[in-house]
Amino acid sequence: MNTTSFISEIAEDLQKQAKIHSIDILDIFDLSPETPDFSVVKRQGVFMNINFDTKVSYEFRLAHELSHLLYGNGDIQRIYTFSEFGHRREELLAHRNAIRMLMSIEMPTNVNTFMEYYHVPSWLEKDVDKTFRELVYLE
Repeated sequence: MNTTSFISEIAEDLQKQAKIHSIDILDIFDLSPETPDFSVVKRQGVFMNINFDTKVSYEFRLAHELSHLLYGNGDIQRIYTFSEFGHRREELLAHRNAIRMLMSIEMPTNVNTFMEYYHVPSWLEKDVDKTFRELVYLE
C-alpha cells in the first residue's frame, strides 16, 4: 500500500461503488482550504474539496462521505461535512464504515500500515484494529 498508482485504483473502486448506488462524486478545485468535503443526501452527491487542509487521505475522506449516503440516516441530517475529529454518532459510524470499505477493497498487512497509508486520525486506531481483526478472521 505505498504507490501513487495504487491510490488512484482505490479511488476508482470507490467511484465504481458510488456509480452502482447512483451517487455522484464531484471534485471541487476552487473552495478554500477551510471548507471540508461534504455529502448531500437529497442530491445523492459527494463533493470533495481538493484544497481541503487536512492530512487525512482523499480516499479515506471519500469513503467516509460515501458511507454517509450508503449507511447513514438521511432523515436525521440532510448534509454531512467531513470532520476528522467528529465523534457524533453519525460521524463515528461514517468513520467506521469508511474503514471497512477501504479494507474490503484492499486488506492491509497490519493496522499500522492502514493508519499510515490513509492518514487515519490516531483516535480511530481501536476501530481500525477491531475491523482488521474481524476481516482477518473472515478470510
